[in-house]
Amino acid sequence: MGTELRVTLPGSGGSADARRALAVLDRVLIVLGRLEDATLPQREGPSEPTRWAFTYLTLGSVQTVLAPSLPRRGATTASLDQLMATTVEGFAVAEEHDGIPHRWDQATATAAVDLAQLLGLLPADGVELAILRDRQPVREVTITRRAGEHLREGLSIRRVSIGAIIGRLDTISCHSGYTAGLWPVRGGRRVEVIFDKKHLEAVHQVWGHIVSVSGRIERDCEGRPLRIRLRHLERLPETAPPLAQLVGLDPNLTGGQDPDDYLEEIRGAS
Repeated sequence: MGTELRVTLPGSGGSADARRALAVLDRVLIVLGRLEDATLPQREGPSEPTRWAFTYLTLGSVQTVLAPSLPRRGATTASLDQLMATTVEGFAVAEEHDGIPHRWDQATATAAVDLAQLLGLLPADGVELAILRDRQPVREVTITRRAGEHLREGLSIRRVSIGAIIGRLDTISCHSGYTAGLWPVRGGRRVEVIFDKKHLEAVHQVWGHIVSVSGRIERDCEGRPLRIRLRHLERLPETAPPLAQLVGLDPNLTGGQDPDDYLEEIRGAS
């Protein structure tokens, strides 16, 4: 059967409120979609999120098993398995600690807060997620309202600085404002780029390329960049020569600083 995601609303009350049960399932699917956006680069243009199918459904204690039915462009069996694992692991962390879990981004955490708002503080009033392999559970977590409180705390902490982030630009959106996704070359999760309409043509011209985005950077409680408000955009070569080589051409390039220190400074230590 492969890897599946089981969602359970425990107790007889699970099916007593159909509206709540459907809302919980809807928000679980939204979290999966947001996390897929954050962890799977869109190198071939925007695409529809992965569609999920019910492979099992029972009432009383509402229990359903979800499996990918139509993967989004670029998704693989391995990436979808990792998506389910990252979802469950992230909620396990959120139940215990303030902050945004590893590989989650702001949009994923916000969607997870919306899910937790429908839950209570006790496990009996929560929702259980489990990773199944060949229908056998290998990792389980019970999500309660506490996870939402911890995630909200992580979302509320901001460190703001002026700097630049170098990465590959993708996922341009013009709905409810102008945004794009940036995958840092140094690794880490996707960073949201916010820009004005006047920058739209320039952003389109460098879509899919390595760029340097300069502006106001917001970071989470662990110092990881969440978003940057674009002030300046520059396309960079796909393979750039080492800075030390450039310093050899222009000894005054770094103003006497060590090349690595200079590079960190102009990138805004991002």
